[in-house]
Amino acid sequence: MRILIVLGLLLAAHLNLTALVPAAAGQAPPPWWVGGRVVWPFGLDTHTLVHGSALTTLTPLLGIASAVFFILAAGSVLHWVVPAQWAVGLLVAGAACSLVLQVVWISPWAVLPLLMDGVLLCAALAPQATALGARA
Repeated sequence: MRILIVLGLLLAAHLNLTALVPAAAGQAPPPWWVGGRVVWPFGLDTHTLVHGSALTTLTPLLGIASAVFFILAAGSVLHWVVPAQWAVGLLVAGAACSLVLQVVWISPWAVLPLLMDGVLLCAALAPQATALGARA
């Protein structure tokens, strides 16, 4: 179960880091064998909720913050460097940044990242969540 959670955390980090290099407007999606737009949900032709300098400031901050929180949570789940007790807090912080980022860039391609956030939050906040190592 731990490996599934770590893989989910790494996928969530990847999905949020793609905000740093959105697909160009009108660009064809990446090939299906690398996931297409499903694993690259950001594009410059997306109608965002925020525009201008606020968008160019928020996007990298939220993308990097959520990815860092998710990667630290993965390290916590694996008991590498980060204390295991921090796993739930890091996951919630990463999901919060990710949710804001996905809502700002809302599009049909934001479904997978939003689902990943929901699944990870349910896994972390469930009463029997022992796979994170934070609850006994």
